[in-house]
Amino acid sequence: MGYEWMPGLMAILRDVEPHEIQQALANPHRWPRHATGPHGIPYLAVWARTNNGRPVIVVVRHLGGHDAMIVAARGMTPADIALFEQWEQDHE
Repeated sequence: MGYEWMPGLMAILRDVEPHEIQQALANPHRWPRHATGPHGIPYLAVWARTNNGRPVIVVVRHLGGHDAMIVAARGMTPADIALFEQWEQDHE
């Protein structure tokens, strides 16, 4: 899958580095979760870990074919981490 960056995203990233986003998306052990944004726009929230084990969520929008646009990213909250760790245990 090819990824594009949403224009301006780099300027508004706060707690996640671009390389962490790339690592999470490349991680073969990731949890893709469907989400719907404003106006019914479909997104995919990818829950994964970076190479150093940091849990992050990366939100992408399908562009067509095998391409997607990275539209948001953030570190997981403690509640997110608990849910993600349960998923990891269930999918070892």
